[in-house]
Amino acid sequence: MIAQIKSEFKKLLTIRSTYVFLLFCLAADILFAFYVEGFRVTNFVNDPGKLAEQSRSAFQSLGLLIALVGMLLITHEYRYNTIMYTITAARSRAQVFFAKFIVVTVFTVVASLLFAALAPLLTIIGLQIHGTDMVAQSFPYLDILWHGLLFSWAYSIFALIVAFIVRSQVGAIVSFILVPGIGESLLTLLLKDNSKYLPFTSLNQIWMKTDTQTTVITVLAYAVVGSLVALLLFQKRDAN
Repeated sequence: MIAQIKSEFKKLLTIRSTYVFLLFCLAADILFAFYVEGFRVTNFVNDPGKLAEQSRSAFQSLGLLIALVGMLLITHEYRYNTIMYTITAARSRAQVFFAKFIVVTVFTVVASLLFAALAPLLTIIGLQIHGTDMVAQSFPYLDILWHGLLFSWAYSIFALIVAFIVRSQVGAIVSFILVPGIGESLLTLLLKDNSKYLPFTSLNQIWMKTDTQTTVITVLAYAVVGSLVALLLFQKRDAN
């Protein structure tokens, strides 16, 4: 299993798209945290939660880009027909699945923490360069940390699930982008109040302070059940 995990990390770190998406994340952090919220702010900053909001925004806004990195780790193998080599070299398909699951989880946690920590620092630098003062800040580290990591992790796991089920790179990306937007918007009209139990709607509610326990349980349930379905399909399809 350790060898399989190392192999998946090597794949992740040798795919060009990984660094392209990381550069996009860095550029977004610089644009919004440093320039828009830092350097361009010309008045006295009187919001004590400004820096905390920059971390929350980084978790939320960059979640999709980080999730797509994990998705491409899987769909690239189907696109370039290397998945059978991966399966053949492993003891079982389940080992391949869990290795990719672990690698996506580690990458998501590290990347999301990096950009969430970088955002307030860039804002401070931007404000100092411009010579703008800021009031004492309140930064609830633990609250932001667990909300942000759960949001980013679940987003990446949903992407992993879609990738294993759809397999086609274009199909997986299109499905992952359209389902949260158009798909759940249409289902909201049908389900009304029960739409809060939809996967991506529940995911976005993580940041809300109401009914947190139900939201967390719903998100984790989708992640667990979806992963089991993806694992089952991965084991059964194209099996000799």
